[in-house]
Amino acid sequence: MASNVVLQYAPLQSFVNPTFWHKLSEIKLNHDRLSDAPKPIYGYYTNFNAKACLLETDYSAFNSDFTAPRHYYPAIGTLYNKNTIEDFKACDKNDLLRSEGLKLLDDFRNDRVLDDPKLFARFFVLSFADLTTYNYYYWFAFTCPLSPTLKVQNGSSPQPLSDIPELAHLESLIKSLEQKPNFCVVKATEKNTIFELKDILAADTTQLANQSADIYFAFSDPSEFEHPSWLMRVYATYIFYKCPALIGKAVKFLGLRFDNKTGYGKSLIWTVIQADPVHFDDETQFVGWEPNRNNKMGPRMVSMRDSMDPTILVENAINLNLKLMKWRLVPDLDLDVIGNTKCLLFGAGTLGCNVARNLLAWGFKHITFVDSGRVSYSNPLRQTLYTHADAIAGNAMKAETAAKRVKEINPTAISTGHVMQIPMPGHTIGASLEEQTNENLNTIRRLVEEHDAIFLLTDSRESRWLPTMLGNVFRKIVINSALGFDSYLVMRHGAGAQYNEQAAGDAPQAIDIGDLKCISGANLGCYFCNDVTAPGNSLKDRTLDQQCTVTRPGVSCIAASYAVELLVSLLQHPQREHAPAYYCASGQPESKVPEGLLGVIPHSIRGQLCNFENILPATQKFSQCIACSEKIISEYRSQGNAFLFKAFETAKYLEDLTGISDFKALDSTIIDFDDSDLEISDGDDM
Repeated sequence: MASNVVLQYAPLQSFVNPTFWHKLSEIKLNHDRLSDAPKPIYGYYTNFNAKACLLETDYSAFNSDFTAPRHYYPAIGTLYNKNTIEDFKACDKNDLLRSEGLKLLDDFRNDRVLDDPKLFARFFVLSFADLTTYNYYYWFAFTCPLSPTLKVQNGSSPQPLSDIPELAHLESLIKSLEQKPNFCVVKATEKNTIFELKDILAADTTQLANQSADIYFAFSDPSEFEHPSWLMRVYATYIFYKCPALIGKAVKFLGLRFDNKTGYGKSLIWTVIQADPVHFDDETQFVGWEPNRNNKMGPRMVSMRDSMDPTILVENAINLNLKLMKWRLVPDLDLDVIGNTKCLLFGAGTLGCNVARNLLAWGFKHITFVDSGRVSYSNPLRQTLYTHADAIAGNAMKAETAAKRVKEINPTAISTGHVMQIPMPGHTIGASLEEQTNENLNTIRRLVEEHDAIFLLTDSRESRWLPTMLGNVFRKIVINSALGFDSYLVMRHGAGAQYNEQAAGDAPQAIDIGDLKCISGANLGCYFCNDVTAPGNSLKDRTLDQQCTVTRPGVSCIAASYAVELLVSLLQHPQREHAPAYYCASGQPESKVPEGLLGVIPHSIRGQLCNFENILPATQKFSQCIACSEKIISEYRSQGNAFLFKAFETAKYLEDLTGISDFKALDSTIIDFDDSDLEISDGDDM
């Protein structure tokens, strides 16, 4: 005869839906605040094609009128949410388990479990919600008294319900019930009735020992294994505590389990024997802490940052359109290089605001502004990062306000504003301003060095000279955008004489294609290369309409969009800023212009709204350019700020240094003559 073996239980496993943490965060912030008082919560489990013996919780756990989902059964719990991680760690886990266990024993002694059987499925959660990092620490426990060992009669395996002829009626009987039973009693002799626990156990239980062969203590079992779930341990403890007459008797427990077809074909019956009496006193111990994922006794931690942190949510939402491009339209689009590119915007006016908005739309995160102006009443209509309230404040600086707005639009952006004047040729620096100007020059140099792409968006020609020169010195991508009344210019500056830190001779060579002439990216001209004069003070002797940038409203939007798209196209090209530009000297080309990932990459875009046309001219570097020629770069590298102060004192210094004064001399030559100097032919010769 086989000996009895100890009955093993499948432990309950917690499954916390993310919505539980969302709801807990809301309650903690808006209602509980500093209170860490225990809070009643609810969970649920199912015996419908159950997997892994789960007890689940979600946002509905906090509902006072909790209703379990269809095919699920409720469980009653308590939440102990601590205010600090120190409180969470210092909490006496044994005392907490014992206090919850005593509540369960009180339910046993007062027979509350008979009126409310869901009290058998009791649990509690010790937690700490770190709302700054969106990390949640928690530890579930499914409390049960430590009672004498329960053994399986003769070491037998559980019997399938289908092997018990006397219960053949049970499946159809249960299906006829609108409310499926949770904890109940089935009698083999009663074919038409399923008894509630209180119908059997509320009266005298001494007679149960004589009826034990016909009685099945049934429960909805969420286990998928040969062993019953932990719920049977709690259930059986109460049965043998309530019915001492069953001690030493063979008692049958029926674990009801649905299959996919809502049949009870998976249900199992365990015939068990409790040899020792079950009683409780002050020395009663409790078990039930859930092990962590490493199968060790300890709490778990879940990070909800990706689904709860507003910053992450915004970033994912912003990048949605960009990521969808990669699905089908541009699979090779490199979004990382865009996100990592640092952009420096000289000018935070109409162009600066529109460029910044387009950069954000493309996923650029690093945007820095340099501007010295304040937000005025006329600005918000066209300068889209400012509001009327900024103008009313009177002291809202454009650079700082623009950076603030960028971060309001995209909280993941890294944006700063620098309030400073850009020193300019022809704008003499007084002695009292030399120190401040030196600081500004050093700051501008540092900013150019730290950034990858420079945008020239100021409202005067001379204010673009210093950033143009520095961009060439440090070989940065420089995008220039300038506006007329109904015209615009967008261009990229030449990348300099070196390519990928190699010698100039190793740079990609310009190769003409048919009737298309090619200019390498290193040899493209800058904004000043077509000039034979140095920039001067463009605001001197100008009326208001000449000092302000007066344009049709749509011009700046178009130019800003082209500027950003030109940068993105360059970043996606294998040669980046060294990508060549092509032009046709004879009008419309017959050969196809080579394209990058996003299409043609021109040197410059000149457009007019009067006829809604664009042209794409390309020009080479001017060897005597007052901004990017080797002579200028060499002087700056050797003299530093001292060279700059000479240029600021008088623009003629740059003309003399580069030799373009000679060109101006040609224009100054005036040929004087009178009629006597003309040879007039005789009429006969005509």
